[in-house]
Amino acid sequence: MHEEVPLTQPVQVSSPKPLDTLKNNLSGKRKAIFQILEDVKKVQPEQWKDPNQVEQLAKDFADKLGLPVPEQRIKQFVGAYQDATKHGPAANVEDLVKKYGPSNLDDETVKEIKKFVPKSK
Repeated sequence: MHEEVPLTQPVQVSSPKPLDTLKNNLSGKRKAIFQILEDVKKVQPEQWKDPNQVEQLAKDFADKLGLPVPEQRIKQFVGAYQDATKHGPAANVEDLVKKYGPSNLDDETVKEIKKFVPKSK
């Protein structure tokens, strides 16, 4: 008798990367994204300095995108935003990641974030 060989091999399924999850969540949200960009244009510079305003904007944007964001994550974002902006545009991404997102950010996501942060001198 011949031993039956399975037709398929087991496949390793890895958990999705946070950046990929975000991209998937945003697919099909083009109209909402453009509305958010219009809203951002209307925000006055002094509003960006007020953590309460930034928190409200983050909540509004998440709602417009239909993304459920826990209150704790919003608070975490506002804290990271304050730290990132307190010394001007040259924030240290590594320090922010260690403080706010070591369990939530993979290396690829950190690399993407660094593309948008000016190099410190």
